[in-house]
Amino acid sequence: MTHRLLRDLHRATTPMVRPNPLVVLWRWRYELGLPLACVFAFQAFGSMSLAVGAIPLVAVLWPSARSGVWGRIRCVATAHRIRVGCVEAYIVNRRGKIPPVLWCAPAPFGERVWLWCRAGITTADLEAGSEIIARACWASEVIVHPHPRSPHRVLLEVVRQAGTFRHPAPQETPWPARAGMS
Repeated sequence: MTHRLLRDLHRATTPMVRPNPLVVLWRWRYELGLPLACVFAFQAFGSMSLAVGAIPLVAVLWPSARSGVWGRIRCVATAHRIRVGCVEAYIVNRRGKIPPVLWCAPAPFGERVWLWCRAGITTADLEAGSEIIARACWASEVIVHPHPRSPHRVLLEVVRQAGTFRHPAPQETPWPARAGMS
């Protein structure tokens, strides 16, 4: 009871910190990079406008390319929505900063999002706010998995298609076994 009262008091008195311009540029890098890439391609190809038009045509007509492009678009939108969900669920540290999104990858059930929990943010905070984050991401649920050896890294599984998700057995870990991510 006392912990909850202190948390509510902290929430009422701590303002949310607005990101600095470099953080804003980093968060919107894909949206800012696409028009720049189009301008660069048009400049590079010059009179070869057919080559510039062929790239989107291939992405639309080739099923695996279309799937990859659509998955990347969903990941970019999901990363933005995760940040909105963290703000709405008030998952912040004492300085008012939300956890940064490290990476987002498409999955058969939706997306996998890796977060870095700043000091003061725990897995329990993310689990408590998972319903709000799910609603912010337009998903049916968000499942929180802490990293087995690094408690500051957390995997969120954003489930969009409820019938395609299989909960891992207790001895399984959803974390990849690669050296770079473990």
